[in-house]
Amino acid sequence: MFSYRSLLKQAWEVSWKHKYLWFLGLFASLTAAGGSWEYQLLAQNLNRGLIDGSYYRFTGILALADLTKTFFLGIVNLFSYDFVTILNALSLLIISFVLVAFVIWLAITCQAALVNDVKKINNSKKKDLSLSLRDGLTVGHGYFWPVLGLNLMIKIVISLAFFITGLPLLFMVLSSTPVLVTAYTVLFVIFVPVAVGLSLLLKYAIAYHVLDNKSFMSALEHGQKLFVKNWLVSLEMAIILFIINFVASLIILIILALVLLPLLLLGLIFQISWIVILALLLAIALIIIFGAALTTFQTATWTNLFLRLKDKGALAKLERIFSR
Repeated sequence: MFSYRSLLKQAWEVSWKHKYLWFLGLFASLTAAGGSWEYQLLAQNLNRGLIDGSYYRFTGILALADLTKTFFLGIVNLFSYDFVTILNALSLLIISFVLVAFVIWLAITCQAALVNDVKKINNSKKKDLSLSLRDGLTVGHGYFWPVLGLNLMIKIVISLAFFITGLPLLFMVLSSTPVLVTAYTVLFVIFVPVAVGLSLLLKYAIAYHVLDNKSFMSALEHGQKLFVKNWLVSLEMAIILFIINFVASLIILIILALVLLPLLLLGLIFQISWIVILALLLAIALIIIFGAALTTFQTATWTNLFLRLKDKGALAKLERIFSR
C-alpha cells in the first residue's frame, strides 16, 4: 500500500541516522536555493502575488542579461589600462573563476552523490552501513557533466518560460490594456505549471542517470515518461514537502527570535562585541545546518518516491479518494 507517510518517515530516518549526508545536502542546495525550483515558484507567488512575482522574475532575467553585457564590456575596456593593472585584474578574475567553478563542481557532485548514497542506504540490510564522503564525492564526480547539463537545460527552459510570460508585463507598464492582461494570464496559466513540471521532471531524470546509468537523453526521456505517468503523485508530494519546508522554516525563525535575538539585542545595548559576534555566528550556523538537513531530507524523499514509482507505481491520494 502506497503511503506518503512511510516515504517521509523513511527519508527522515535516513537523514537523521546518516548525518554525514548533511554535508552533501549543504552544497547540493546550491544547485537551486534549497534544491527545488518548484518551492521557489510557489513561495514567490504566495509572498509577492502573481503579478509582482512574475515581474520580479522578469526583471531578474533582464538584470542578469545586463550584468553579462557589462562584464564583457569591462573585459574589453580592461586592455586599455597599463600592464600591471591588466595583470592584477586578470589574476583576480582567474581566481574568482576557479572558486566559482569549484563551488559548481562541489554542488553538482554532492547532488549526484546524495541521490546515490540514499539508494545505497535504503537497499542495505546492514544497520551500521558505513559510507564515506570521499567515496560519495568520487561517485558523484563521475556523473558531474550529465547532471550539470540536466540542471542547466531545465534552468534555461524555465527562465525562458518566465521571460515569455513576463513580456506582457513589459508592455503593461506602458499601456495596460485588457488584451495584455488576458495574454499575461493565459501565458502564466500555461508556463507556470510547465516550469513546476520541469523542476519535478529534473529530479527523476537525475535519478535515472545516477541510479540506472541512463544516458543524458535517455534519462530525460525516462524522467519525462515517469513524470507524465505519475504527475499527480509528484504534485502531491511537492505540496507536502512545501508545507513541511514552510513549517520547519517558521520554527527556525521562532527559535532565532526567542533565543538568539534577545542575545543579540543584549550585546548591542551594552555594547559587548563578543556577544554580538556569538549571536550572529550561532544564527548563521543554525541556518546552515537547518538548510543542509532540509535539503538532505527532501532529496531522500524524492529518491524514495522515484524508486517506488519506477518499481511498483503509486496511486495519488486524490485518485484514491475519488475512486471510492
